[in-house]
Amino acid sequence: MRYFESISLDVRPVMSGHDTFAIRYGWSKKVYDRIQKSGLPNVFSEEDAIAYFGVGKNMLNAMRHWSIYLGFVSRDSKSHSYHNTTDRIELDKVSKVRLPSTSELYNAKQFFSKEGLDPYLESPSTLWLMHWTLATNPSLLTYYWFFNINTKSDLSRDDFIRQLKEFIDQFENFSTVSDSTIKKDVDCFILNYSGKKRKKNEDVEATIESPLTELQLLTRPAQNQIRASRGKKGSLSLHVFTYCLLDFWQNHNPNSGTLALEMATYDECSVGRVFMLDDEAMVEYAEKLAISDYPIAWVQSAGIRQFQLKDGYSLADVIKLSIDNVKTHDYQR
Repeated sequence: MRYFESISLDVRPVMSGHDTFAIRYGWSKKVYDRIQKSGLPNVFSEEDAIAYFGVGKNMLNAMRHWSIYLGFVSRDSKSHSYHNTTDRIELDKVSKVRLPSTSELYNAKQFFSKEGLDPYLESPSTLWLMHWTLATNPSLLTYYWFFNINTKSDLSRDDFIRQLKEFIDQFENFSTVSDSTIKKDVDCFILNYSGKKRKKNEDVEATIESPLTELQLLTRPAQNQIRASRGKKGSLSLHVFTYCLLDFWQNHNPNSGTLALEMATYDECSVGRVFMLDDEAMVEYAEKLAISDYPIAWVQSAGIRQFQLKDGYSLADVIKLSIDNVKTHDYQR
């Protein structure tokens, strides 16, 4: 928790705004198109917004919330206008959204434009990048705590809520968060990653699953129990793994040409933590990197295991290569 403690004074907790609606397929594309084509400063507050998006008021709030915190929409706090993100837009400081530093790849235009990589979220690589954006944002306390602070694989809903509340209470600078707000955010988190079973006579619309359930990071062995699925991730490509590894490296160890396996596996915001990869899975990716075209060596010597940039290469060089490889190999056009 050392990293979070070091930045906690700058963290603005966000635990509401979604009205307990999980992310839905189609939302990001629909919001992108509306902002792009309408020229309206605030597509979420127009009189015809509910009719255009075909949702109720609460779900419209959720669309706005997830558009911002997935990093696909930025909000200008002065004009209260909303804009699709591109590789040139810096997100509004008020929203505290932390995008991967190499936003040349991860932005709304890249995915949802007419020539976008994945407008309908058909590639697991897009979903992994969306998850990376949520789980590495310290303001999203529920997501950050579960993937970066929590060490238990099995949690009851009540234990999740209690331990998250205990974590929040450690920081005096945070505004008081009600028990009800914490419970709703935890419930929405669970829906985002594991969905729920449809109850008898329940509206089908209420049980549509979030695209993030495809990642299979969580299961629900019982109604009020969740289980983290740690280990290998078959749909996580080498190139997305490398892109995120380098993002972590650049943000947490930028002045070093080496990155210890232990740090990449267990530190907050590391690929091991966020993607729930165990030691065996991390070594498997490291060995694949060693025989790939990436200028990253996998070094094992005298009990030290680490990634090492090859001579003549910078992190920026390898990040650029990872972006090119994600575009070329992970998306079929």
